[in-house]
Amino acid sequence: MISRFQFDAVEKLVDSGVTNYVQIRQQVGLTSDQLNDILENVDYYHKYFEEQDRLEKQRLEEEAKRKKPWWKRG
Repeated sequence: MISRFQFDAVEKLVDSGVTNYVQIRQQVGLTSDQLNDILENVDYYHKYFEEQDRLEKQRLEEEAKRKKPWWKRG
């Protein structure tokens, strides 16, 4: 699976004007299949990582609600 870091790095490189696939692959550490997958499915990865962020934020909010205030611990 492609990591968020790899996706963001590819996106930044492409936005900055780098079009050499070999250079992008070397800088990000991807195989040619992984890079092709990112470039062909940019919208999917945007939605996927937004959903992951939303779920993580929701999990952290629920965890914060379950914690006792510091003055009630002990």
